[in-house]
Amino acid sequence: MSRIDTIFKDHRDRDQRLLMPFVVAGHRGLDTTEMVLSGLHESGAAIAEVGFPFSDPIADGPVIAAAMHEALESGVTVDATLSTISRVREHTDLGLIAMVSESIVHRRGGTKFIAELSNAGFDGLIIPDIDLATADAMLPAIDDADLAFAMLAAPSTPSDRLKLLIERCRGFVYLLARTGLTGTRSELPDLTPRVDILRAMTDLPIAVGFGISTPDQVRAATRTCDAAIVGSALIQQMTGDDPAGDAIRFVETLATGLQAS
Repeated sequence: MSRIDTIFKDHRDRDQRLLMPFVVAGHRGLDTTEMVLSGLHESGAAIAEVGFPFSDPIADGPVIAAAMHEALESGVTVDATLSTISRVREHTDLGLIAMVSESIVHRRGGTKFIAELSNAGFDGLIIPDIDLATADAMLPAIDDADLAFAMLAAPSTPSDRLKLLIERCRGFVYLLARTGLTGTRSELPDLTPRVDILRAMTDLPIAVGFGISTPDQVRAATRTCDAAIVGSALIQQMTGDDPAGDAIRFVETLATGLQAS
């Protein structure tokens, strides 16, 4: 099994849920990214998503878009990000998921880049703007590298397309809590009807994101889903003189919301 499969299985065996923070590589500096990722496991996170900075982020709200812009302006590159992950991988068991635009994957050689991600220490990837045909072309390389691969299921995705997305997922399914852009919200919608549909289609774990920002929302999300993804709210914490420490302490707070069924 892949590391992601093992992490989800271990948590399911203990009837526990997961916290999956999202960070932008190079936001506040790659040294900050390395410190945050190195400290997340002990802070209560099991898996982290690492966003590769991109000039036209897909479905990202102003907080994540600004963090990506900052990283790009400071000169963060794909190679530098891969090097950072290689260092992190040496001293953490945290699951690491690359969130990367299809245009970056294509520019870096498609399936060749899949191997680069694996060699750097990533355990899976999400390509939010990938279409089904391109995903099918990537899947053999993803499977050869034993990587997780999650496609995004929106609240508005019809059942026939939902089935096609799930068939291509490895490791887990990424459920969007709402349509629109990422960002903090005051309330989390009722996920039960959508999760029930997904559970009837697959045994894969379900990770939910888009708008989760407080321990109470983490608790609500993990009543029905296997993992809660937190991005914008975490990035918003990283504005002071100790961005890595602030991020890690915030994740510790969020972890108090993890809820066993």
